[in-house]
Amino acid sequence: MLPNFKPKTLTIISLLFTLMGAIFILSSQYIGRGAIRLAMIILIIFCSINLKTSYYLSLKEKITHLIAIISALIGLYKPEFTMIILGIFLLYMTLPLYVKAIKNRDYSDFITLIISGIGILFALFCILNSKAALKTVIIIIGIIFTIAGSLTFYQGLTRKETT
Repeated sequence: MLPNFKPKTLTIISLLFTLMGAIFILSSQYIGRGAIRLAMIILIIFCSINLKTSYYLSLKEKITHLIAIISALIGLYKPEFTMIILGIFLLYMTLPLYVKAIKNRDYSDFITLIISGIGILFALFCILNSKAALKTVIIIIGIIFTIAGSLTFYQGLTRKETT
């Protein structure tokens, strides 16, 4: 539920959400690349500042920061590479849980099994088709914005009747 806004305010908010959703859906390729490039620039800045200002970093932490900077530079050049790294990381996180549950024949936690299975499928999708995975994530965000705009518009209409 939204806070107690006036119906006109809710209508404006709903139109903005719907417009943002449509923009995300229609220009998913450009928004995804731009967002990843912006995130990579921020990562490079933070890692560089952390390397320069921190005197107490161990060699392992310095190497980790340098790897992050190199990965961010590659992500700036080819944003789809970020989705491949995300897929590998997601596979690393979800596959052991899934294999452990199957080995132990512990099917009691269905939600963990379902989330791990979906995570494995999405990780493979990210690894095998990184461009489409990036577009898909942005389109899903656009759909969420559009649904939120529709629900907000409905709430604004129902408030008009009660006000």
